[in-house]
Amino acid sequence: MSSTKKDNTLRENTNQFKENTDRYLEQQRQQFKDTASNLSETTDKINESVNKFQDDNRRIFEKNAETLRKNQEQINKTIQEISNNSIEFQKNVFDTYQSSYAQFWDNINNNNSYWRNFNIPQRYSETYDTLNKNIQNYTVNATNFINEITVSGIENFNKSIELTQRYYNDIVQNNFNYVQKIERSYNRQ
Repeated sequence: MSSTKKDNTLRENTNQFKENTDRYLEQQRQQFKDTASNLSETTDKINESVNKFQDDNRRIFEKNAETLRKNQEQINKTIQEISNNSIEFQKNVFDTYQSSYAQFWDNINNNNSYWRNFNIPQRYSETYDTLNKNIQNYTVNATNFINEITVSGIENFNKSIELTQRYYNDIVQNNFNYVQKIERSYNRQ
């Protein structure tokens, strides 16, 4: 009888151990499911935030690029107008002085034809006009070059954000796959 009592106690303990083990495994499975679900929700929220951030950056970039282009066009027009007005003013001044000098030299020396055809100030005016136009063109070219560098820098920054998001998504997906793999291995046991 003692042997039967021991066997019953052993069976009872074994059954209790199995029940406890099954309960523990079920709790573990539920925790893995909850963790996987939470990880999935968190990943979705993070992806949504990153996508929103990237969309906001893209809109800001497009708005800034358009504003930059408009400002550049306005600056170029203003530089062109200032240069043209300045050149025209200087031509008028030189023409005025040329006629005054020509008349002065004609009065001094009526016989000398060189002084009657006095055109050195006019050539000086033309040379100055050419130099001013070159400076204007160089200024416009430099402004365009700086704007191109700025726009390409902003585009590179936007691409780096896209790559960062892509790598982040890959890491999150790998972690999610790992958690699912662990969950499957617990489910098999």
